[in-house]
Amino acid sequence: MGVGSMEPLVYELPDTFYNLMLGHEEGEPILVADRNSSNHPRRLFLVRYLRSELGSGETTRPIFRNELTGYDYEMRLTYPTQREHLDMLQSTMESYMYGSSETQLFSAVVQNMSTRARTSVRVIASERLFSMLVDLYEFAW
Repeated sequence: MGVGSMEPLVYELPDTFYNLMLGHEEGEPILVADRNSSNHPRRLFLVRYLRSELGSGETTRPIFRNELTGYDYEMRLTYPTQREHLDMLQSTMESYMYGSSETQLFSAVVQNMSTRARTSVRVIASERLFSMLVDLYEFAW
């Protein structure tokens, strides 16, 4: 699918990762993807964030929760969720949340492989951000 196409990207995910993504009552999921030439990811990170009001009540700031889960899209392998030593997650994610010259922001449809249930999720596609998360949290990719 090209950048100008009207059809959204569809990521098929196994039950465990799909349920992990939607299983929390608080916080919104966001996926960080690296992408190959077909516009589908090789690997994903699942990050969850809350919106926090900044004084005036009209301005909000995304607050990234202390969890980060990796997923190898090609191998269908979910890495354990990390909840410790994620102090750099806020500043790393916040700087890419609204886009940059090396980042593409879009919505993708995620589909459960077995139930075919679908939902839309926000995606940050950035090789640089993805590489930073791998390096910061020592994922073995």
